[in-house]
Amino acid sequence: MKNSIFIIIFSLFLIPAGMQGQVMYPEWFVYPGKYPEVITGFARQGSSTLADAETTLCAYQTCIAFGTLYRYQDLDQVDSDYYYNFSPDALKKIKGRLNPVKGTLTAINLITKDYIEAFSLKENVKISSEYIDYKRLPRPSWVDKYPMYSDSRHYYGIGEYTCRYNKIDAWKKSEENAIFNIMTTLAVDFHTVMIEAKSESYDTMEKVQAMKVKYLLRNIQVMERWMDTEKNLVYVLVRIPRQDVISPMLNK
Repeated sequence: MKNSIFIIIFSLFLIPAGMQGQVMYPEWFVYPGKYPEVITGFARQGSSTLADAETTLCAYQTCIAFGTLYRYQDLDQVDSDYYYNFSPDALKKIKGRLNPVKGTLTAINLITKDYIEAFSLKENVKISSEYIDYKRLPRPSWVDKYPMYSDSRHYYGIGEYTCRYNKIDAWKKSEENAIFNIMTTLAVDFHTVMIEAKSESYDTMEKVQAMKVKYLLRNIQVMERWMDTEKNLVYVLVRIPRQDVISPMLNK
């Protein structure tokens, strides 16, 4: 028992000061846009950061993204589901090619075995070892442009999700939401459906607006990650070139 306690305490000292509160993150994680050759791998409950990085890299190179957004008549979002499909052959080509970037394995929660790690197709990639405290980082201007904005070359999606519970889940979900926000904001083809609402006392039919989207996406890039430590929310900024967002709804 004493040995177990010593191991836990010793492990905590291996994390930079402040990481125990999960508000300090590596600079490469906070500003991934500075390192386009790097892909982040997430691991939850002891899963593989490498496997996650391989899957993410394949999907972000080229994927078919589709889903549905549901809204009540007052246009408040009630539910959404979306998926990404990519070629299994693409994943086979990636297997064994990603290199862990030295010294980037970072514990987000030692108790639940949650980690992040940087990988690259290139060898001997050098990135900053600095850690950034989100409590001291000012609110970036792009957060206020939620859910998306654009310039002459790119679409930018902003994802938001609560980090009150598991941080890894929050970062992943926010990243996915950023991509989905680009798709749904560009789409305009809503149709009305009737959805059955059930309760213990009665069943009703509710009129709901539904938007189905389907896109071919290429060259997805995560640009920045930010945490609102007061509201327990995380935000992710994703960028996709305009020519790489392809859909019949956009006539291209």
